[in-house]
Amino acid sequence: MKLMVAVPTMFFVNVNFAQSMADLCIKLTKDGVNTDVRYMEGSMIYVSRDRLAYRAIEEGFTHVLWLDSDMSFRPQILDDLMWCGKDMVCGAFVSRKPPYSPCVYTSIADPANMEKVKDFGTEPFRVDGCGMACVLTSVKLLKAVFDRFDTCFMPTEKIRGEDIAFCDRVKQLGYEIWCEPTVKPGHTAHIDVYAGGDPE
Repeated sequence: MKLMVAVPTMFFVNVNFAQSMADLCIKLTKDGVNTDVRYMEGSMIYVSRDRLAYRAIEEGFTHVLWLDSDMSFRPQILDDLMWCGKDMVCGAFVSRKPPYSPCVYTSIADPANMEKVKDFGTEPFRVDGCGMACVLTSVKLLKAVFDRFDTCFMPTEKIRGEDIAFCDRVKQLGYEIWCEPTVKPGHTAHIDVYAGGDPE
């Protein structure tokens, strides 16, 4: 395994994110995981994500762990997401602003009115789409999307969000998107109220 931890960011990262990242890197080093952490600064998130994905392909990584720079997470996050054994698996995370609703969707057929997961449960399950704040993807999947569409994350006329545009392309290629509900990262703005209730 050769892992890229990919973090698109505007300018700064939150201190709780920095601590989570430090703890993750310590664990990955102890576990002997070949890891490189990449930050990509830019005001257009889809450009930053595409650049990170392209570099993962060109530099021979096998997996990308996508993390937003305002998230807080456990150092075991890679183990928990890898356990699913899927090409794309997300954590059970919620929005940063009230009413803190899930960013994991049972249907993205209508991007203006997407159906959100109501109960995460305890077992991995298939979803129709998700945000990219905490997602593990195989580089094989990223390459397939690039080969077909020349972009992974660029929004479309119908789909304005880069994350859902990516999910739509993934589905068009026949790949599945899964959620691992035991992975409950929190937005650092409300670390005590995300899915599951307590910070990990």
